[in-house]
Amino acid sequence: MPETPTTTRQPRVYTWSPQTWGPHHIPVPFAASWSGEHPDNDQLHVRTDHKGVPGLAFRDERPEDRDRHGVLWARMSWAPGTGKPQFAQMHPLRQRDAMLLKLCQVCGKPADRTREGWLFLEARGPHTAGLPDPGDPYQGFTPKPPVCSGCAILAARMCPHLGDPIAFRSRKPLIAGVFGGLYLPNRNGRVLALPKDDHLYYGRTNATRWFLASQLITELTKCTPATL
Repeated sequence: MPETPTTTRQPRVYTWSPQTWGPHHIPVPFAASWSGEHPDNDQLHVRTDHKGVPGLAFRDERPEDRDRHGVLWARMSWAPGTGKPQFAQMHPLRQRDAMLLKLCQVCGKPADRTREGWLFLEARGPHTAGLPDPGDPYQGFTPKPPVCSGCAILAARMCPHLGDPIAFRSRKPLIAGVFGGLYLPNRNGRVLALPKDDHLYYGRTNATRWFLASQLITELTKCTPATL
């Protein structure tokens, strides 16, 4: 079993053993959550700061619950390998640290980097039109951490969500914001979650104090196509 992070503040340092699942030992991404890991957000409430401004907070809030932009982060228990892998759902803490530390989202080890930048994979879509034409590089926003070259080949072959993916490198991936949910004050100090999740880009909105983040969003710039 992998060990938990060895420090108490972000970014954390990991001792991680790759996880597999099922009789065919399917690799489970480092950033994926497991059915045995559960959200732990029962302590959410309305708190007024020293300036008298209300906002979302945990009753037992710890310094590591907020990022350096003051955004509150969702809590989830830590039990990778317990239950079944949730391939379509990322663990907030592991996704966050994979983005911050440039870890491979599959194996948890350092992502592949060359002079052209860090390696990323994306499913094909309207936003990827033109690749692999070097004259029309991909540029956009993604919640998906980078990958190492070995795991990129593995993911392209085995991940049904990717289909026929494109690979590219970003020389300058910038942390741009978060994905998560917006809350509103309800009554008696309680809060109510809005039904639809959304993006919040740092410095572009005053909704920060009512937002609960679950994923980091990276803006990918200075991109060039890559081959696996």
